[in-house]
Amino acid sequence: MKAEFLIDYCHQGDWAPQGGHRQSPIDIQTSQIENNDTLATIEVNFSESTATFLNNGQNLQLLAAGQACFNHRLFQFVQVHFHADSEHRLNGKSFPLEGHFLFQAPNGQLGVMGVFYEIGVFNPDFEQVLNQYEQEKGEGIFSASELIPKDKSYYHYIGSLTTPPLTEGVEWYVLKNTVEVSDEQIQRFISIHGKNNRDCQCMNERKVLSYNE
Repeated sequence: MKAEFLIDYCHQGDWAPQGGHRQSPIDIQTSQIENNDTLATIEVNFSESTATFLNNGQNLQLLAAGQACFNHRLFQFVQVHFHADSEHRLNGKSFPLEGHFLFQAPNGQLGVMGVFYEIGVFNPDFEQVLNQYEQEKGEGIFSASELIPKDKSYYHYIGSLTTPPLTEGVEWYVLKNTVEVSDEQIQRFISIHGKNNRDCQCMNERKVLSYNE
């Protein structure tokens, strides 16, 4: 059964608030990125094997416990959700699915790790996500080992949340390496969630930095 939401992706201009010069997602142009020696390797650890299902009126989320280290700063895991098609683009290319792993630092700073998914082999961890979405269960099995690539090289920029209130100042870490899910799993996600990708936003002279492990 298809989930119901409070926002309409066919009428994104009606979302509030609008405006701002550091909105997400963006089309990452690799010819314009800058290497930066001050960036550091991302470290991620999920400490529990269960996650709680939540439909917050904008997307289907799984809430679990975990931590990430972004540029030597500790962030706590808040939730993960997915978008079809991908919200970010790479040199104009979109992917069939994108995952957003949202973390928050003690001072309230938000950091999101974005993961692109391509059509390939069946993904058992994404299957667990789909099962929980489909059943709208409060708690279910959760593993991110097959949802995140082992090599966490990334593109980094400052943007926003991609759903209302579209809060700016969000640190984005879009991973360069992709993860595979099956075509059947993509279609199953769309049948449950529908298409839910925000249009790409203007760069407005922002810089995109690059880091390779």
